[in-house]
Amino acid sequence: MSKGKKAVIYARVSTEEQATEGFSIKAQLSQLYRQAEVLNMEVIDEYIDEGISGKSIAGRPEMKKLLSNARQRKFDIVLVYKLDRVSRKLKDALEISDELERNNVQLMSLNENFDTTTPMGKMVFQMISSFAELERNTIVGRVKMGMTERAKQGKFNGGLCLGYDSINKHLVINDTEAIIVKEIFNLAEQGLGLKAITHRINEKGYKSKRDKLFSTNAIKQILDNPMYIGKIRFNQVEDWNEKRRRGKNENFILADGEHEPIITQEQWDKVQNIRQKRSVKPSRSLEPYILSGLLKCPICDHGMVSSRSKGAAGQTYRYYTCGQYHNKGKEACRPNSIRADKAEQHVFEELSRIASHPSTLKKIISETNKQRTHSMEPIQEEIKLLKSKINKIRGHIDKLMNALLDEELPQEIVKPKLISSQEQKKQLEERLEARNTELAEADTSPVDYDSVQRLLGDFQVLLSQVKPEEQKILLRSIIKDIQVSIDAPRGTGRHITKMDLFFDFTIDAMEDSYELLLKIYPDLEQQLDVWSTRSISYG
Repeated sequence: MSKGKKAVIYARVSTEEQATEGFSIKAQLSQLYRQAEVLNMEVIDEYIDEGISGKSIAGRPEMKKLLSNARQRKFDIVLVYKLDRVSRKLKDALEISDELERNNVQLMSLNENFDTTTPMGKMVFQMISSFAELERNTIVGRVKMGMTERAKQGKFNGGLCLGYDSINKHLVINDTEAIIVKEIFNLAEQGLGLKAITHRINEKGYKSKRDKLFSTNAIKQILDNPMYIGKIRFNQVEDWNEKRRRGKNENFILADGEHEPIITQEQWDKVQNIRQKRSVKPSRSLEPYILSGLLKCPICDHGMVSSRSKGAAGQTYRYYTCGQYHNKGKEACRPNSIRADKAEQHVFEELSRIASHPSTLKKIISETNKQRTHSMEPIQEEIKLLKSKINKIRGHIDKLMNALLDEELPQEIVKPKLISSQEQKKQLEERLEARNTELAEADTSPVDYDSVQRLLGDFQVLLSQVKPEEQKILLRSIIKDIQVSIDAPRGTGRHITKMDLFFDFTIDAMEDSYELLLKIYPDLEQQLDVWSTRSISYG
């Protein structure tokens, strides 16, 4: 059945399994190539996720690449050493199996005999996947149980924490960093808010644990962390990767830790009381900032965010301000503010000008098509370079693994080198996956002028009639970024110097935007005919 068919090999090993010979990548590949030879298959490629858990597809670049190539019908069979190499989660295993089946690709396991193209084979596949998930959940449960017990005993479970160093799994005060922590709490005790504290800390030249400027979120996390009063908090959020903040656990563990506190209980209580009094949920602006993120700071190129300022007569003005400055203060950048009403009016007028001047639109589309033709060349060159680097590192890892297994060198010499090489390989593979995805999803076909003109005309009508929240969605579908001038002449202030549009999205993404808006306005298509008879005005 498999004679002469094209096959690919998928192998995976988690960090915990690295040192287990039976599960090593080398061992898996060796047996799979032997099996392919017996079945007279032509192995055309390998997909290897090394040092990666089988919990989900999300963190496995090679599995994503395999599925992408399966959709392009590049091979007939996927060979795996064992089904749990595909996934230890039943839902993911079934999704992978279904995706392969939809593209006429057979999944074959060396250790389990089943054929997913038959009802009986699919049932066997589901049973084996269920046991793999049970095994994974059992392991996770044991690990979590151990970490829970450690937390109850006041022991540290790992991670980075400003003010402390982890030495042999024990927290020891880092005197240099502790000064920063104390300063943050002192400023909070004086009644300063998160933004003011962030600006003060950055102005003094202090840096985070990762040697970066502090953000308001980083300051908030420090002020929220009971570790600084000698406590250990654990399991505050469950399944963070899947649920994010929705997984907040009200019954988390809070125990007296083995480590020394940096902040007194008295100061902690005072700071929390002040913060609670200041904690007023900001009212939502009645005027959405529709260009947030699209406007770029003229100095740091960071997205600009909303801000407000009062004039001499007490009137309030809306502005867009550099996001870096807004979040981290003047050590990160300058405000570089631009009046919101003027920026928004300029954008609407520019879109109207482009839509109503065929020569301007043709010139933009012509330039866009030139860029699209050559846009993928740098990515293709980078992919070649990344593959070469990965192959070189893979050979180096194999040598280190052999040295470790054959005990040619002491483990304390080999293991750090092995971990470093695996991390480097993982980073390169993630980069390669991102570039492959970008290449696969790229559309370099020429943009059609008539289609763009028609859609841009409809877009103009639609943009003038929908609410600001929907204007924000639509503008993001056609504007790449908007450049702002560095200079701010007296009397006029800063102005927009350039607005870059995407035209590869005009047909696809603009239609996606229409579909999104149809959910909001079910009668949108009928309304377009009515709106098109009216004069266009924005705001």
